[in-house]
Amino acid sequence: MGLVVGDLSAHFSRWEFDSHDGVQAHPDVRLVDALERLRSICGGRPLKIVSGYRSPAQNKAVGGAPRSQHLYNRAVDIPEGYATIAQAEQAGFRGIGSKGIWAVHVDVRSQRARWTY
Repeated sequence: MGLVVGDLSAHFSRWEFDSHDGVQAHPDVRLVDALERLRSICGGRPLKIVSGYRSPAQNKAVGGAPRSQHLYNRAVDIPEGYATIAQAEQAGFRGIGSKGIWAVHVDVRSQRARWTY
């Protein structure tokens, strides 16, 4: 597997979204677009994907929700301290999991959802 930089968008590559057990991701274009908007809103700082796609086995191993948006290539976890909840909303994310004021999970599900860790 070649690690092509920026093969999905200006700042994101497909391999960044791959499941931690090696299963290749196919990120939803809406997710990638929202991540680009978030990066811009946050001053253009590089944004590391902590967790993107999760294969069913990986999702089970980490105790993920049975219908987690990670399973559908519509979610990522991002570093705490990168973006506020308000910034994530401004970027267009519908599902936002937070720790304090920080967004740590963002997704592009169809319905609005909020929760805290």
